[in-house]
Amino acid sequence: MEKPDLARILIVDDNKLIVEGLSMVVSSRGHVPLTAFSGEEALKVVASAMPDVVLLDLTMPGIDGFETLRRLRKMPQGQGLPVLIVTDRDEFDLESQVAEAGGNGLLKKPVDVNLLAAQITIHTSEAKA
Repeated sequence: MEKPDLARILIVDDNKLIVEGLSMVVSSRGHVPLTAFSGEEALKVVASAMPDVVLLDLTMPGIDGFETLRRLRKMPQGQGLPVLIVTDRDEFDLESQVAEAGGNGLLKKPVDVNLLAAQITIHTSEAKA
């Protein structure tokens, strides 16, 4: 089986333990984790480091995940960037809210690592196609 190209995965969450856990999963799958602990920091990382996929929490102090996503989509670097929302929120219409805001998918916490890996593969493959 061919090894996929290394992808830069930006993990955005205000919870340090979640960032560390997701970073370990991303690294173990052969990708490079980038981290941000706020929406504001995430926008700076996207502008400077150009990740291949963003894993974005919704509930953060400062600008929340939805506002971060809206601002990201207005940036030239963020328009086609795959953004997967990673959250423990459980509203009945959350998937439609994520899609409406410009998100590419929704993963529930605690994150299923195999599902996460599959989503990263799907979105990095689409970006290269």
